[in-house]
Parts: sequence; structure tokens; C-alpha cells
Amino acid sequence: MRQKRPLDVEPTWRYPLPMPMPGQPVCATEFEAMEQLARLPSPPKMFFWTDEDRKCPEGWSFIASIREGVPPSGIEAELAAWASQYPKAWLAVDLRDGMLPPSTVRPLEDVLSSLKRPVIVVVSRSPDHEDWPQWVLPE
Repeated sequence: MRQKRPLDVEPTWRYPLPMPMPGQPVCATEFEAMEQLARLPSPPKMFFWTDEDRKCPEGWSFIASIREGVPPSGIEAELAAWASQYPKAWLAVDLRDGMLPPSTVRPLEDVLSSLKRPVIVVVSRSPDHEDWPQWVLPE
């Protein structure tokens, strides 16, 4: 018998990913990301794509996501240059509430998915995020 009422479908990811995979960004709060990275046997070199270097967590390096006078194509070119210079580094992208997203020509989801490296999208509340699965290492 066919069900006549709509199915309960939630907009957020219900199942987290155990590890960030190249081409499949995950999301986490800054605290969750730091906690998960500390659990890895050998934590990767981390870069934070944000608007100011003072917003980088301790031990992470800075990549400018927005700069006055630099067009979105220039920001994307800098990210591509970073990717070739640091092939084993991970990228964290600052998308917390109140932050300006990185200035890009292509949609941000396309830019992040095209990077051949693990990407962590840093958000304010990871379980509420709709675009990327939450990063949760298994116990």
C-alpha cells in the first residue's frame, strides 16, 4: 500500500564521516576539529583559509580568503598555488557565523570538492550544517 503522507526527511546530514577524504569536505567546529586532529597518530600540517591571520588556531598556518584589491580569481589562484606547494597539507575553511565566505569565482562547494586533499569546513554548529557531513572519528 502506498504511503500518502510525506516522508520525514531532515535537511542536515544524519551520518558523519570518520575521516575527511579528498574531494569530500567535512564540517566541524573549531574545538571539534582541534580535538579530532589531536587524536590522529600523526596530525597533518593545517592551513586555515580565513580573512585574518589572528583567527588561526595555534599551530595552524594562514591563507587569505579575502584581501582588499584582490579579485576572486586571484584568491582562487593563490589557493591553487598553495595546493601545489603543500601537497600533503590539510585545509580548514572558516565559515563560522558572521564570517565572510572565501572570495571565489566558482561556487565554494566546487572549489573545495576539486581540491585533492582533506578539507575541514569550520562552522559554528556542526550538527546543524546542511552542506557537509560532520567529522566524527570512531571511538
